[in-house]
Amino acid sequence: MRVQVDCYPCILSQLSELAKRAAPDASGQHAIVKRLLKLVFEADEAITPPEFAAMFHSLMSELTGVADPLREIKDRSTELGLALLPELRRLVQEAADPFEASVRLAIGGNVIDYGVNPNFKLDEAESRIREVLTLPFDRELCAEFKRRLDAAKSIFYMLDNCGEAVIDRLLIEPYRDRITVGVRGRPILNDVTRREAALSGIEGVPIVDTGDCAPGVSLRRSRPELLEAMRRADVVVSKGQGNFESLDEEFTGRPIFFLLRVKCDVVSRRVASPLGAIKIIGKNL
Repeated sequence: MRVQVDCYPCILSQLSELAKRAAPDASGQHAIVKRLLKLVFEADEAITPPEFAAMFHSLMSELTGVADPLREIKDRSTELGLALLPELRRLVQEAADPFEASVRLAIGGNVIDYGVNPNFKLDEAESRIREVLTLPFDRELCAEFKRRLDAAKSIFYMLDNCGEAVIDRLLIEPYRDRITVGVRGRPILNDVTRREAALSGIEGVPIVDTGDCAPGVSLRRSRPELLEAMRRADVVVSKGQGNFESLDEEFTGRPIFFLLRVKCDVVSRRVASPLGAIKIIGKNL
């Protein structure tokens, strides 16, 4: 999904938040915003929102010398996910349809997102995750998703955010013998890199990274190894809104299932669902 006109208010809001984190005084913040705005003005119109975010983050790292400003938040999110996991496993085991419950809860974890909402409160996450068990959901497509996974010889699973990645284990572990997991190449927002995948308890599966810091999968800039793993998989699983924005229009040729929570008006219109909805979307089926 390319940047839409309605994306710009969100982009400008993120610029101001980045500047406030990077500079203690107003003059420094103004200087940073001006440099970031220059990137906006010069950007290719075909760029995706995650590619925009990668440009901003690279400049911020250069200006501040801080490569991973949300590391503490990421680790706290992972700790929360690990604390919740035993109870979530119990809910899955007791569900009438354990697979559907796993998918719902994995999508529920996608609520932990400091990119869309820098003021997200981690203590609200548990109730927001649990509520997905009763939200409207495409159960027929979920059943098709299970059929595809069960029949697949190879699966590629692209992770998104910290905390959420722990809950993704509910879906990853039953297929661990044929799954490859994708992560970000460098820190960006509260997204998962190799470091956080290990802290999340994701083990015993091959892990490949994008090689860059886009909070999505840039088909123009990601490592060839990751793109090849996606393109040879029988089924691709794309978690979260950033991965959806990257791959929705551009990834073709292989069956892909997007699992996400709708968190902005642009995506809401794109998927014809209200803010807060949980979505499973199948493409190239």
